Amino acid sequence: MSTSAPNSVAESGASQQLQPFIMQIVVRRDLLEAEGWGVGPLMAQVAHATSAVLHETRDLPETKAYLDDLKNMRKVVLQTADQTSIERLASLLSASDPSIPHHLWVEQPENVPTCLALAPNRRESKIKKALDKAGCRLWKG
Repeated sequence: MSTSAPNSVAESGASQQLQPFIMQIVVRRDLLEAEGWGVGPLMAQVAHATSAVLHETRDLPETKAYLDDLKNMRKVVLQTADQTSIERLASLLSASDPSIPHHLWVEQPENVPTCLALAPNRRESKIKKALDKAGCRLWKG
């Protein structure tokens, strides 16, 4: 007699594997297109935000696991339209219960929010919802 049910807990768990850890990095597109920032300065903003969130969350088990597996680090760079949308994203992440660890990089001395990096995570639905509500989409060219 044959059944389609798994024969063991190990088999059933294999089909429900956890998503790998990933970091979402959100950059304001208007800085490149309307404000005249170059690609190099924007890459520096990404480095600042990413370094900051990894430092701030260095004691979290998710960050430790992410950093322990250097060869499999995953990141995705997303874009958002402008200052209002990146600040909205930061507010949505902070308002989540519990709050979603992130760092909004604010360039000084200009006091301009430029980039937001989320701590390593497994793409939980509340993160996807916050990114969608803030109008984030994959960075293109």
